[in-house]
Amino acid sequence: MTPARSIELDPKNHIASIVKAIDVLEAFKGDRAELSLAELMTKCGHSRTTMYRILNTLEVAGWVERTRSADYRLTLRVFELASAVLGSFDLRTEASHVMSELAARFDEHVYLLVPDGARAVCLDMIESSQPIRVMVLSVGRSLPLYLGGAPVALLAELEETALPQVLESRPMLTPAGDEITEEELRATLAETRRRGYSISVGDVTPGVAALGACIRDRKGNVVAALSIGGLSADLSDERQDEMAAALVDGALTVSRRLGYAG
Repeated sequence: MTPARSIELDPKNHIASIVKAIDVLEAFKGDRAELSLAELMTKCGHSRTTMYRILNTLEVAGWVERTRSADYRLTLRVFELASAVLGSFDLRTEASHVMSELAARFDEHVYLLVPDGARAVCLDMIESSQPIRVMVLSVGRSLPLYLGGAPVALLAELEETALPQVLESRPMLTPAGDEITEEELRATLAETRRRGYSISVGDVTPGVAALGACIRDRKGNVVAALSIGGLSADLSDERQDEMAAALVDGALTVSRRLGYAG
């Protein structure tokens, strides 16, 4: 069920049905693009009748659509609205040049992710030109903070505030069904901080590896992470060291463009 909203709304100043409709749209923020009516009822806590009416209204308005399996998914109208916001987002703008340089130099996928509670959301990405597609995350999708290059890099720096939220989601499972224990995760985070960047090999997608490094704002707060990834078979020790150095340097460049003086 969607957590209760922290702000008390005066019934005279809001329309309850719109708030419920927004709850339904926000239910799609996880890592699954399609949800059934029953799943949406569970996530939002609305009755079948209420949920059916909201979904019908959103479908008529063009915000959701039915799939062949009778599930629901968001339409491109949501992406169009998000794109309007992203177009003026300083972080994305400042990171774009560095991302392009990394993608051109290594011809691998490059990602920009931001923390969102116990997850990390993809804000931007550049695809590799290689014929074998290894893309595991598209713009707007998310991963739990315990999986992947950028998410783990973020969690390593945000451990005090974010780790309790992550641990609430236990068991922490990989897509393959393997469980990550708290002890294993804490050890990974400590090693990531010592190293200065994260290394993810096969925990999100078998055969795919990624590195992650954090971006800070002018106050020194971690606000995002850059990640570069590709086939783990291509990641020799020498290439990993070269990519890691370029990634860390790129993350620092973006941080300084945001006003970070470190």
